[in-house]
Amino acid sequence: MNSFRKFAGWAVRWGLLGLVSGVLSCAMSESHIIYLVHEQKTADHIVWPGLVFALVVLLPLSRWAGDGWLRTAAALIASSVVYPVAWRIATLGTVHPGPFMVVEFAFSGFLGSFVLASLFLFGRARWVRAACATVVLGTVIGGLMGAYLFAAMKGMVLLGRGGLGVLMVVWQTMVGASLGRGVPARPNKGAAPNGGPATPVANSGLREGPPSVS
Repeated sequence: MNSFRKFAGWAVRWGLLGLVSGVLSCAMSESHIIYLVHEQKTADHIVWPGLVFALVVLLPLSRWAGDGWLRTAAALIASSVVYPVAWRIATLGTVHPGPFMVVEFAFSGFLGSFVLASLFLFGRARWVRAACATVVLGTVIGGLMGAYLFAAMKGMVLLGRGGLGVLMVVWQTMVGASLGRGVPARPNKGAAPNGGPATPVANSGLREGPPSVS
């Protein structure tokens, strides 16, 4: 029960950071300060979500887990690169709108979550289960983005103009929570693995058994 509560607490903590990251990503992509008019947008507006997710979620999560800087840097770079690539793949379906858009968005969600889960979770305790959960969540939410866009093109708008932004926030929230649940905290110095007793850090001066005879 205590382990379940601990994992649930981690998921909520990092899910909240994912929520903050998603909201910041949408705000920066639609900012009237960065882009005075919508026509000024260039390709850089699709870079913000991956970059913000890297700095708001992955960086503190990696430092909390005690990762080396090489692994941390690889995760940050991957997040910044994979999002615009995945978004470009997803938007290919908008050229010829149809049900296949759902597949393309689902594949984009799969690609982003797979890259992040592979780099961030590989080699950790129970990493396979955590990675599978992350990929499934990312793929399903990506598919929902495609389904929403297809429905909007058919005149069925459910979440208003910012529906894709809402689903992107959901994606970052759920993927952040799943990654956080799969990353254990850095163990305290002197603590034994698996919850065992702490290893003494200093000699107490007491000996067990009789003194040696030389």
